[in-house]
Amino acid sequence: MCPNLEIFVVDWPMWTAFGPVADALCTYCAESLRSVHWHVACEALPKVIWSLDTLQSLRSVHIEIETPITETLHLGSAADLHLTLSNLEQLSLRGHFQDFLEQITGWSLPSLRSVSLDFLATNDLPDIMEFLTQHGSQLTFLDLNCVCTLNTTAILDLCPFLAVFTFNADWYLSTPGDDPSPDTVALVNRPHQNITQIGCHGLLEAFGVGYGTSEIRTHLIQRTNEKNIAALTKVNFPNLKTVRVLSRPLLRALERTDGPIAGCLQRWDKWWDQFSRMGVRLEDCTGALLGTLPQVDMEEDSDEEELESDDGNEEEEILDGPPRLREGTVNELRQLLEECRKMSEDREEPMLPSFPQISL
Repeated sequence: MCPNLEIFVVDWPMWTAFGPVADALCTYCAESLRSVHWHVACEALPKVIWSLDTLQSLRSVHIEIETPITETLHLGSAADLHLTLSNLEQLSLRGHFQDFLEQITGWSLPSLRSVSLDFLATNDLPDIMEFLTQHGSQLTFLDLNCVCTLNTTAILDLCPFLAVFTFNADWYLSTPGDDPSPDTVALVNRPHQNITQIGCHGLLEAFGVGYGTSEIRTHLIQRTNEKNIAALTKVNFPNLKTVRVLSRPLLRALERTDGPIAGCLQRWDKWWDQFSRMGVRLEDCTGALLGTLPQVDMEEDSDEEELESDDGNEEEEILDGPPRLREGTVNELRQLLEECRKMSEDREEPMLPSFPQISL
């Protein structure tokens, strides 16, 4: 019924249902389908591979894979497939995708530019370095979200054209061999010229709202956070424009506690000053400035003063506060609502009867 379907999203787990769904997509939408979002069982990986072999028009693929039921995964004939996905530009994997990543390492992906890998809480990592050895030289976006520490220096050497890079700021990175300072970490081997945006996962302990099991562990993570953030400099990243703290749980926790807990506010101020001096925008996961917490009562007077200071330039927006509707826009919305009410009053009865409500 949907021969022109371009986007197909199923966010909940498809178990035995994935087979018929994949068959239908391959039969009726192989030419039109551009983007898929699948949540599948690990045992369905052979069907996933065969489906990708048929859906050659795909440009964006997101696959979330459940933990396997058995220890041994049998891919069957799909294990010997060497796919060429000429149009695939974006690949996003989440969950237990270790076996799948090892399979696609040897595939031909000439258009791949964006890769996002979210390992959740698993410590079982595939050979990421081998994957980046094969495909990293063409990437412009790389998002790595895992608990285990990865070698960022080697990763960034393999991905010279990255414009956006994200890593876990809780990773314990090594100290450069030629720098005895305990406050320095080796984030890069040489300045990375193309990165303009860096995202930081983790950082819950940095502001005292994490789940540290002991005071010693919390202190160690905070020291690691300070070293990693201190390495985000113009020396290492000459064209850096934005640093974004990506943790949504962190923003919710900061909202509950109305900011960092006692003793952590100094770290917040330190990082803010660091990036301000560099001319780098420090953001939270929403894109707002880090520290702009949701408020019930906004200070409208201060916003109006800032608007007046723009000298009538309506194109410039305020970065520190939420966008506000101008008076003309409000009047237009009111007029539109009034027209909608009139149309609703003149509307004829629907041709199909409404279904009765069923109380459970």
